[in-house]
Amino acid sequence: MLKNNASFMVVVMHRLRELWLGQLPLEVAFWKYAITYGLALNLIATGTTLVLIVLNAPIATAIVMHLLPVPYSILAICGVCRSADHYSGRQIVSTVTKASVIVWFGFWLVA
Repeated sequence: MLKNNASFMVVVMHRLRELWLGQLPLEVAFWKYAITYGLALNLIATGTTLVLIVLNAPIATAIVMHLLPVPYSILAICGVCRSADHYSGRQIVSTVTKASVIVWFGFWLVA
């Protein structure tokens, strides 16, 4: 079991490294890592934050919970922007994708 977990973590770290370096195709970096995984992570953090507020937890705890996805968001933004820089298609797609991912995570930061 431990070997399977170690293998899984190696694969995850390899994929995150590829994302960070912009080595993933733009559509994978944007749709899979930024939108899908980012949405899941932000929904979980936002939901947990709301539960903490309802339960009258210290506000500092709720703020920390709300901000937990920020490091992943920065990773995804950088990865998408770097993948967009390597994109060989139309320039407008690259530009709109960069702007979209920044707006997407900006929304979740203030939501």
